[in-house]
Amino acid sequence: MSERGKPRTGTKDRIKFDLLTRPKGATLDEINRAVGHDAWSYVNDTKRLAKRCGGTPHWNGGGGSRRFWIETQKPRSDEAI
Repeated sequence: MSERGKPRTGTKDRIKFDLLTRPKGATLDEINRAVGHDAWSYVNDTKRLAKRCGGTPHWNGGGGSRRFWIETQKPRSDEAI
């Protein structure tokens, strides 16, 4: 994915974005530790960041093990990277 649509490097949004776009996403506890928050959900952040990058937001589970992730479109093999 190009830098277009990604939050600026060094911001809390970029930390969340990098965690959410990993293959298995991140748990609530992992995101809280990474950004220093004590949030009970990242549904709105996941939706907002997915919209920004053209991805699809997902979440499941409950409690600290609740998992959030963003599926991004993979470039087609005939597209320039």
